[in-house]
Amino acid sequence: MKRNIKIKSASFPVSLGNVPENLKKIKELIKKSEEEKVNILSLPELCLTGASLYDAYLEEDLLKSAEDGLKDLIAFSEKFDLAFTIGLPIRTEFGLYNAMALIKSGELMGLVSKENLKPYEKTIFESEPRGEFKVLDYRLDEEPFVSIISGLKIGITIGEDEEMTIPKSLKLKEMGPDIILNPSAVARNIFTGGKIRKNIEFLSKDVIYVHTGAGLGESSTDMVYTGESYLAKNGQILDGDTQVFYIEIYNEDWTENFNIFTDEPYRVEKFPYLPKAEYSKEYMEDALEIQALGLLQRMKAVGTEKVFLGVSGGIDSTAVLLAIDKAYEIAGFDKEKIGAYTMPAFGTSDRTKSNAYLLCEALGIDLKEINISKSVTAHLHDIGHDGKTADLAYENAQARMRTQVLFDLSNMGGGLVIGTGDLSENMQGFATFNGDHMASYGLNATLMKTELRYLIKSYAHFTGNDKLKKVLTDILATPISPELVSEKAGEITQKTEDIIGPYELLDFFIYHHLTYHKSARQILTEATYAFGDSYDEGTIKKWLKSYFKRFAQSQFKRSTAVDGPDVTGRSFSPRLGFKIASDMASDLYLGDLDEK
Repeated sequence: MKRNIKIKSASFPVSLGNVPENLKKIKELIKKSEEEKVNILSLPELCLTGASLYDAYLEEDLLKSAEDGLKDLIAFSEKFDLAFTIGLPIRTEFGLYNAMALIKSGELMGLVSKENLKPYEKTIFESEPRGEFKVLDYRLDEEPFVSIISGLKIGITIGEDEEMTIPKSLKLKEMGPDIILNPSAVARNIFTGGKIRKNIEFLSKDVIYVHTGAGLGESSTDMVYTGESYLAKNGQILDGDTQVFYIEIYNEDWTENFNIFTDEPYRVEKFPYLPKAEYSKEYMEDALEIQALGLLQRMKAVGTEKVFLGVSGGIDSTAVLLAIDKAYEIAGFDKEKIGAYTMPAFGTSDRTKSNAYLLCEALGIDLKEINISKSVTAHLHDIGHDGKTADLAYENAQARMRTQVLFDLSNMGGGLVIGTGDLSENMQGFATFNGDHMASYGLNATLMKTELRYLIKSYAHFTGNDKLKKVLTDILATPISPELVSEKAGEITQKTEDIIGPYELLDFFIYHHLTYHKSARQILTEATYAFGDSYDEGTIKKWLKSYFKRFAQSQFKRSTAVDGPDVTGRSFSPRLGFKIASDMASDLYLGDLDEK
């Protein structure tokens, strides 16, 4: 007998750690769903508390509040006929679990825990389901869970349980479920959109499959959650958000096929982290949207519509300004609340300063100028510096003064200072500690310089703004420089690539190091294959050694890195990204090269 089942997948603006507030929102959703004659309501992973609280899940107050909230919901559900899921942390005698409760008409129908935990979740939650949830005298389901409700078999998997070697839903299928619910809290990045859709299509071949993602309100400290939901049946996605769903991963699928008899030369891509096309609108829009949504969430949390940033006319600040422009477009904020400042000093070139003005003019943003030369000179005099010797103090004083000015402006105006530093520079420590290293929120932290160039290049190609296209093209053609020292006033004489190496090599090193954790020897071999037409092995080895030495020496800067959205899945965040001890030597990385 055929039955019409109405399923609703819903994400709501969660209030992090505020169970009473989330309880109100969930009850409203239940009431509304009942009015809509919904049979099954699927809510996201850890929706009762928020899914991005990190170590706060260990707090007794939060756990007690969540337990009370669950009991409240069970009692509340007595007068409703629909079944619904609730995600929350629970305790048994064996530890803390990331759990999902299935509730219907005043009854707890099942209690499932997540087994395939994210790396940072492993320090908080247990993975093996065991024990009794004593608050309700209910034993945690230790086997794949399927509940029969009104003749329907409903199975539940949580988030990354579908990323196990054998996806959990495949084990559930042995029990013949009609519907599988997959409440999740997965972060979005630019590389993984197609994978989750394909996975859902595969897992739904002989079952109705409902995916529900956490979204607004989740912390934007290191990641962005966008709350996509999908309903699939017979291998096809029937309904979904207009946005593509993205999943947080730590390693991409990578299959190598070798034929030992082939005469074909071994090939390695120079830019495996970029789209194949010369320009990509999808890549550009995805990256900017992730940055924009992360920024808007942080602005909402702080309670401001104002931002402050330094605009140098270079690659990094240009990319950040494009992301801010996107954020203000999405939110409908007045661009007058963007505090854009150019702060020329001793090494500022006429070209970059001019481009800073032209860029802001093309975007309709007012650029203000504060020349910091006098204040830096006074500071150098105060500390006994002659003001002429172009040493480290001379350079860093300028960077720190710019940061001080921006933070003081943000204190006066009540807004956020937006950082512009990128992954390439941060992996090399090529930033002034407590200078450009510091901000309220950093938008470029997981994007390498080559990726930012590609993003800007694509933006210039697809924009209909001729003024913007022209200035972006010139910014891309300008040598990359910190502009802290100049041998000739108004000209660029200090070039970053002369100091830390060509960005195309550095970004290749970073990609293979952060993504696959390859050895220095492996990276050298692959880089030689990839760039053999441009650099000899000695040159590549020189910059690879420099990369690893700088990487190890500068970990103290990354250990104190500010919050920012993970756009690419490659992160050095001290909370969720790749990290090492701040006092570790580079010998570990260089030991298998010819010399240290």
